[in-house]
Amino acid sequence: MTPFQVPHRWLGILFGVALLLDTAMVLGEYPANTLLVLPGAALFAGCAWVGINRPAIGAIAGSLTLILSSILMRIVDIGSPSVVLWHMTVTELIAGVVLVILVVWRTPGFVATACVTALVVTCLASMIVRETACVSGLGDGYCEDYGATFLFFALPSNFEMSLVLGFILFVGSVATGLYLRRATKQRIETEMGVLVRKQWPLGAALAIMALIELSELSTHHLLGYAASVGAGVCAFFGTKYPLRNSYLAAGGLALAAALSLFGGAASGSSAPLTGLAASMALTAYLVRYVKVRHAVGAVAALWGALMFATGSRAGANAVENLFIGLVFLLFVAVATGWYFRARDRERNQTVRAAVTSAQQGERMALARELHDVVAHHVTGIVVQAQAALMVAGKNPEVALQAMEKIERSGTEALTAMRTLVGSLREGTAAWVAGADTTGDATTDLLADLQAVVENFAGAPVKLDLNLPADLPHEMGRSVLRLVQESLTNVGKHAPDATAVHVRVATAEDTLHIRVSDDGRKTPVNPAGGSGGYGLVGMRERVELLGGRFEAGPSGYVGWNVEAWLPLRKGD
Repeated sequence: MTPFQVPHRWLGILFGVALLLDTAMVLGEYPANTLLVLPGAALFAGCAWVGINRPAIGAIAGSLTLILSSILMRIVDIGSPSVVLWHMTVTELIAGVVLVILVVWRTPGFVATACVTALVVTCLASMIVRETACVSGLGDGYCEDYGATFLFFALPSNFEMSLVLGFILFVGSVATGLYLRRATKQRIETEMGVLVRKQWPLGAALAIMALIELSELSTHHLLGYAASVGAGVCAFFGTKYPLRNSYLAAGGLALAAALSLFGGAASGSSAPLTGLAASMALTAYLVRYVKVRHAVGAVAALWGALMFATGSRAGANAVENLFIGLVFLLFVAVATGWYFRARDRERNQTVRAAVTSAQQGERMALARELHDVVAHHVTGIVVQAQAALMVAGKNPEVALQAMEKIERSGTEALTAMRTLVGSLREGTAAWVAGADTTGDATTDLLADLQAVVENFAGAPVKLDLNLPADLPHEMGRSVLRLVQESLTNVGKHAPDATAVHVRVATAEDTLHIRVSDDGRKTPVNPAGGSGGYGLVGMRERVELLGGRFEAGPSGYVGWNVEAWLPLRKGD
C-alpha cells in the first residue's frame, strides 16, 4: 500500500463545488450560456474523474473535450466565465490541474510528457479560440478590452496575467505530481508525507484562493498579498504547531498592513482572501488542539491583525460592514474548532474504554488459561507428591511410580507455560480467539479427553462419551477445559474420592457435560490453597457459548459439575 492514494471523495466534492460556482456565475449574468458552458465544463471534470484510474485516457479525452467545447462556443457566439485563467471556467481550471498531477504521478515519463503537452497546448488554444468570439463581435459574454495582438488575434491586456498565472499553476501541478511520484515509491512514509496527505484539501483550497486574489491584485497591495500567502503557509502547517503558526501569521499580517499604510497605499474594497481563510483554519486548530487559556490570546492576536489588515485596505464606508462580517466568520471558526474538539474528546473516551475492555478481556483470558492448563498440571504434581510421601516407607515401588508421574506432569506444565508465553509474545489474539496455545489441545476431542483421564493423578475415572461427528473445534476445546478443570477440582478438594464419572453426550440439540465424584460432602483445603476461580472460569466459558452451568453437592456424598452447551446448525 502506497503512502498516498487517490482521494476520490474529496475530488468529487471539489468538482461539485466548482460546478456550483460556475453555475452561479453563468446564471447570474448570462443565463442563455448555461446549456453550452456548463455541460462542457462538466464533461471535462468527468474526464478528470476517469483519469483517476486511467490518467492518460483521461488527459487525452479532456484535451479533446476542451477544444471541442471551445469551438462550439465560438460557433454559437458565447463566452464563458473566468476567475484565474482567461475564459476558462473554475471547473475546467481545477480539472486541468488534477489531470496534470495525475499523469505526472501515475504514468511513465514519455506518456506524462505527451499528455501534459497536449493539455497545455489545448488550454492555450481554447483561451485564444474563446477570445476570438469576443474580438469578432460574435459574442459579448465576459469580454474585455483588447491590448496586444497574437497570431493576428486581438487579445485583452489581462491575457499576459493569465499566462503568468497559468505558468504558476503548471509548475505547481508538475511539482505536486513529481512529489507524489517519488513518495509512492517510498516504503516508509515520512512525517512530511503524513502532513501533506492530511492537509492537501486545505492546501489546495488556499492555493486556489491565492490565485484568485493574485488575478485581481493591484501593485499597492503586494505586501498584503505576501502576508496573506504567508498566513496560508502557516495554516497548512497549523496542525503541528498551531500556537506558533498563529502568532507568525498574525505578525505577518499586521506588519504588512503597517508598512502599506506607512508607504501610502491606496484603499480599496478588496480583502486579503487567503489570509482570511487561513485565519479561520488557524482559529479552528487553536480551539481544537490548544488549551483554552493559551488559545484565547492567539485568537485575539490573529483576528486583531486580520481586522487591521482588512481595515487598512477598505474604504471608510466599508469598515463597519467588514467588521461585522469578520466577527461572523470568527464565530464560525470558533464553533468549528469547538465541534471537532468535542468530537476528539468523545473519540478518545471511546478508545480508552475499548482499550480498557480489551485489556480486561486479555487478563481474563490469560487468567483462565493459566488456571485451566498450568494449575491442572501443578495440582497433579502436588497430589502425586502427597501420595508418594504417604507410601514411600511401606511401598517404595509405588512411590517411584508417583515420582515418574510427577516428572511427566512437571514437563507438561513447563511445556504449557512456554507455549503460553510464546503466544503472548507473538500476540494475544490467537489464544483469546480460542486457538491452540497450550500444547495439549488438538482437533481430536476424543483423544484429548482420553489423554486427560489417563494423566489424572487421582481416583480412577470412568469415561462415557457420545460425541457428535461435526463438533466445532472451539466448542471441543471448551469441553476439554471443562473436564480438565473439573478433574483438577476433584484432585484438590476430594482426595478421598474412589471413583470419578465423566460423561459427555449429545441430547437432541444440546451437548451435556457431567463430572461427578464420590468424595466427602465437606471439601478439604488443598495444599497451597485454592484460587477460587475454577468454577468462575468454567461458568464464563459456558455462558460465552450460550449454555447453562451448574455445580454443587450431589446428594449425601460427592460433587457434580454439569454444563449444557447448545448445538446450533452451522456451528
